[in-house]
Amino acid sequence: VAGRLSEAVLAAEAAAQQTPADSTAWQLLGQLHADSDDDAAAIVALRHAVAADPANGAARLLLGVSCTNELDQPMALHHLRQWLRTHPNARLAALAAEADAAGGMQGGQGGGWERSDPFAAHERLASLFQRAVAEAAEAEEADVQAVLGVLFNLSLDYDAAAHAFERALQLRPGDYSLWNKLGATRANAMRPEQALDPYVRALELRPDYVRALTNLGISYGNLGQTMEGAACYLRALELNPRGAHIWSYLIMLLHKGGHPQLAERAAARDVEAFRGAVDF
Repeated sequence: VAGRLSEAVLAAEAAAQQTPADSTAWQLLGQLHADSDDDAAAIVALRHAVAADPANGAARLLLGVSCTNELDQPMALHHLRQWLRTHPNARLAALAAEADAAGGMQGGQGGGWERSDPFAAHERLASLFQRAVAEAAEAEEADVQAVLGVLFNLSLDYDAAAHAFERALQLRPGDYSLWNKLGATRANAMRPEQALDPYVRALELRPDYVRALTNLGISYGNLGQTMEGAACYLRALELNPRGAHIWSYLIMLLHKGGHPQLAERAAARDVEAFRGAVDF
């Protein structure tokens, strides 16, 4: 299965370029980039998706998360607000319209209002999504809770974020990305030992999930479990050989763990060089 996810990315890139007006094709490409732990590339594809169809809610959510991961809070808030404004549930869309009419949540393209006062933007949007929980149908609540989880992560309220993701998972237990988000939230809260199980659950649901493998490697490293972390990074690199940052994580982990000779093997950027030395 080596390189399987990267091959899927190449196929999706070709499909999106052949049908540039197809929002769903760009969304799929963006999802694959995000799953490959490449948010910068995901953002490029997802911007194409929402340009082709501004009401593509799935692409909006993905874009909000990727912007969060890239530390672009104003654009993350912008896309999450747009997701609510264009929601097919009229009650949810009406909440956003009411907030606009009440003053302060209007903004042009590019997150203009969110950039001018990001703290106030975050507070108002979090309040808006807390109201949206009560208006959402059960089938929709998981997405609303997921957005709240992202927003609470932005404000460093990791306990509230974890609670939101746990509620979303009660409603959608088979969602691998939600398990990863819960794990990442616990890791952000400096609780790497509690992050392990959610990452493993994500990988049980999607074994080729490079992002969860990479995150699991980071948590193992933070717990001093060097070889377990190295195995995760090498499995991720098998699936996504283009993950230059993952090689960097691996090298740092091996040096920190007292394995400089293994770290030197990474210079060749060849996972096969680790066969027999690391069980992956």
